[in-house]
Amino acid sequence: MIVYILLAAVIFLGLLIYYLFYIAPRFNPRNRAASFEQQGLTREAIYEYKKILDENPRDPAVHFKLAGLFLSVDEPDKAALHLEEVMKIGQYSAEVDKLDTMKRLAGIYQDREDLERAFQVYFELLRTYPADEEALYHVSFIALGQEEFELAQRYFDRLVKLKPGDFDIQFGAGICSYQNQKINESVEYFKAAVALRTNSDLANLAMAFALQRKRDYKQAMAVLGKLAATTPDPQVKFVALRLDAFIHLQSKRHDEGVKVFQDLLEMARTDEFQDELPLVLYDIGFACIRAEKSRMAYDYWNELYQVDKSFQRIDGLITMLRKEMDVDYKSIKETFDVSVADYIDEWLEKAFPATFLWDLCGLKSAETINLKDVIVTTRVSAGGGGADLSSYRDYSEALARLSALDTESFRVMANRVVQKLGYKVDQILPTYRDTDGVDFMTVSVSTKEKTLIWVRRWTKITVGEIPLRNLAQSTNDLKARQGILITAAELTPAAEESLSRLSKVSVVHPDQLGEILDGLL
Repeated sequence: MIVYILLAAVIFLGLLIYYLFYIAPRFNPRNRAASFEQQGLTREAIYEYKKILDENPRDPAVHFKLAGLFLSVDEPDKAALHLEEVMKIGQYSAEVDKLDTMKRLAGIYQDREDLERAFQVYFELLRTYPADEEALYHVSFIALGQEEFELAQRYFDRLVKLKPGDFDIQFGAGICSYQNQKINESVEYFKAAVALRTNSDLANLAMAFALQRKRDYKQAMAVLGKLAATTPDPQVKFVALRLDAFIHLQSKRHDEGVKVFQDLLEMARTDEFQDELPLVLYDIGFACIRAEKSRMAYDYWNELYQVDKSFQRIDGLITMLRKEMDVDYKSIKETFDVSVADYIDEWLEKAFPATFLWDLCGLKSAETINLKDVIVTTRVSAGGGGADLSSYRDYSEALARLSALDTESFRVMANRVVQKLGYKVDQILPTYRDTDGVDFMTVSVSTKEKTLIWVRRWTKITVGEIPLRNLAQSTNDLKARQGILITAAELTPAAEESLSRLSKVSVVHPDQLGEILDGLL
């Protein structure tokens, strides 16, 4: 009898083991889905993963898997829905990578030309991965395309340090600096772009415009002369020659300027440039007047009158010039009568509008979005509090004032900054050098967790990897949840790169600190 019972038990146990290890796994949707994936049966795998979501709709790993599968079958919109769910759930692991999730989602938005959402995800991504080149690239160029030049400048300045050998980045940074009236910087960026792509007509032309605005006329003329001689594009040659002629006049080489305009006129008289002929005749007339060649100016303007009687009030200019040629110019000047020469400054100013280079470069976005609305919803926070990035002002003066405070005043201001971020100071810790800044052990107002915050007043250096690693070590030693570095100095590219690997450390950058200081200092 006992033998039969033992035999039955063994059979039952065997059947149970067979069921648990062989039968049940085959009916488990997760295992079935993985098996279908291995066999390349994507649709079947999707069906099984969806069955899992029916039971647990907030499983981030399954949403992540489904997103990848939908991308593999070229259904990005469905993939985006699952990636959005992953971000809403906000639970990441080795299986569900946060960086990959955000990049995939931003890429989908960009592919379907949803710039606003793409910018939002890339901008949010930079909070956690401030040195991510792809995110920096897209935030820079999207902001540039929306003509938010000051905002774009922040990210271009970081990006060029990480990728100095990228032509597009150097050129974009140059255009951004040019639009921000940072002419010296724009010249250097354009020079770097030209060094990377010597034959780029646009980069050479942009560099010439920047050199002109810098009043480095000699170098600008050298660039334009070479460009006009080598470019295969007749339109580029036309712009280069016209700018070269104006720069000759600006540098008081009037006769040479007239000669360049005459070369341009020969070009404009061909069939290919008939539309530009009136403009060149108009230009060369004023150039001749500046060179005190009134008769020559009169002849060119008469030709213009024959070509287009309505061009830029040419009939009135001819009449005025004829009168001046018939009487002594000196007597006209003494009677304060209006002279043709009085229009030269206006002509010079309007020759190339302020937006000429911007319109020419082709970086302006065809779609207009309100980046401020996007940024206002994305807070610079570390544990609940935050400061809105709702303006793009230059805060260098505020940072300089902060750094110049005496030790006690600096501690008081640093305490206020920490409070504005959403933390309460629990203890002031010893600092290696009081002149560097102050160290606080704080408690998050929202989570009640300990956070180590270092506030540094450095301005004449850049922050390298060592301070970040030291902060990470101190955070662990003091058993704090995280460490935050608030700095008035920029990070080096190596530090930006290492920051993405220090999971417990985050940084409030100088521009963010400046915004927090707004209204405090």
